[in-house]
Amino acid sequence: MISMLKRLLPEFKPHIWKLVFALLLGAIMSASKALIPELFTDLTEAWDNNNKDQSLYIPFIICGVWVFVSILRYFHMYIMRFITEVIAINFRKKLMNKYLRLDLSYVQNFQSGSGGLMSRMMNDIVIIQHDLMKIAVLFREPILILLIFAYLLYIDWKLVVIILIAAPIITYILKFLAKKLRAVGVSNQEKMEELTKTLKESLDGTRIVQSFNLEKDLNEKFDKQADDYLELRRKIVKFEEAAGPLSETISTFALSILLVYIGSQILNGNLNLGQFLSFSIALTMLSESIRKVQQSYIKLQQVTVAVERMNEVLNTQQMVPQVSQPEDFPKNWNKISFNDVSFKYGDNLVLDKINLDIKKGQMVALVGSSGGGKTTLVNLIPRFFDVSHGNIKIGDTITANMSLADLRDHIALVSQDVFLFSDTIKNNIQYGSKTNTNIEEACKHAFAHDFIMQAPNGYDTDVGEIGSKLSGGQKQRLSIARAFLKDAPILILDEATSALDYESEQEVQKGLKKLMEGRTVFVIAHRLSTVINADKIVVLDKGKVCESGTHEELVKLNGEYAKLYKMQNH
Repeated sequence: MISMLKRLLPEFKPHIWKLVFALLLGAIMSASKALIPELFTDLTEAWDNNNKDQSLYIPFIICGVWVFVSILRYFHMYIMRFITEVIAINFRKKLMNKYLRLDLSYVQNFQSGSGGLMSRMMNDIVIIQHDLMKIAVLFREPILILLIFAYLLYIDWKLVVIILIAAPIITYILKFLAKKLRAVGVSNQEKMEELTKTLKESLDGTRIVQSFNLEKDLNEKFDKQADDYLELRRKIVKFEEAAGPLSETISTFALSILLVYIGSQILNGNLNLGQFLSFSIALTMLSESIRKVQQSYIKLQQVTVAVERMNEVLNTQQMVPQVSQPEDFPKNWNKISFNDVSFKYGDNLVLDKINLDIKKGQMVALVGSSGGGKTTLVNLIPRFFDVSHGNIKIGDTITANMSLADLRDHIALVSQDVFLFSDTIKNNIQYGSKTNTNIEEACKHAFAHDFIMQAPNGYDTDVGEIGSKLSGGQKQRLSIARAFLKDAPILILDEATSALDYESEQEVQKGLKKLMEGRTVFVIAHRLSTVINADKIVVLDKGKVCESGTHEELVKLNGEYAKLYKMQNH
């Protein structure tokens, strides 16, 4: 729990004075409650002494103290709860900021996928949000416990000795249960990640699920994961709820001994009824405070687990590094060069010493069998990953020495998996664009304007979740329009037409042909007929460049490219 507090200290820092004020209110609240037992002693003495004045105003003093405590409690809890709400939302902002800047390989290799990352943002932070307030209890209630102990010492120190005998046993039980809870808590959150992952995959892949009749399989998978999660929740509830009965059982034994001792003191005239009443009230308050401390300590173990899991993501260094003083994107560059570029996924070598020179304005096609490293190679240009060895230069400037934002401002991407935000057509096209180019003009160039105007609200038509209201060809043309509007000098086309039917492909090809004019273009294509006119065709096999040249040159070479070309034309 100490590690958790250290991690949370910077989050509390901006609210330190509010926190101090809230804790001060809690301390005053505890001190005020500690007056109650003595006030009852005064009241019983007033009754014994037939003091009518004190018998009248002491009850109102007791009432006033409780009202005062209630007011303090409201402000104490309001401030603490709002601080935890702010901390929770700040954690979500930090996680979102981190997610958007993570190395692409981190997201791809994360054990429970994007669903697991979502779970850490939502479920783990909910635990922090709900249970972090227990810190206030661990500050407030021990003050009351100390004050009540002092009062009990004042009444009879022997009574306190009996209570203290039970304390080490209760403390041991708490530590034992806390250790168990932390262990189970990690598995519990992992199971929740699996549930979130399965749910997300089921919703994202609804068409595939239904077309292959996978509803039963996914239901069974989700039910199994839900049952596993429920079993872990059963253990957590078991440990959480065991703290109370175990400590209360020990306390009851101690109370039995206390009652025997108190009875003997009353019978011997060493303790009066008023003192017994105040002692009973103090003991009840003490028991309630100890119970709150127990529950809070147990709950904070789950907060500790949640914070540790969140820190795994926040502290990861798997981000594309940026230099402190970046160089500007070169204005008068003449080529893009790959110099001994290698890349590894973990221990798996994907690209091995790639050397390429692409002149400005050239169209370069990357071809080869699946898994050859084509997509990985183009992903290195905008630095979705960083090279493991070597460098990539635009002109004489190494891309790693530029700021990511500046580099990516000069690169447009059109891929086979078109991602559209759940927003209007207009907003989807202009996201990330810094040009003043007319949107309609960009859409006309992309051959998208006509179908947009036929939509219910034209450019203000909502595309649905990930573009669900549009056809594949329509989404692809919006992606091209987005690239037109960005007007970047470097263009990456990653299988941009592979998933389209013939008619849609023809329309998209018109847009792509217009888009490629005057730009340096990297094209990944399995259909070699689409890249015959490329200025350079690079054949990749197992992460290495095995051939390079024009279509005619490679056909004459009668190597790997010629083999692929003959296969596709027979």
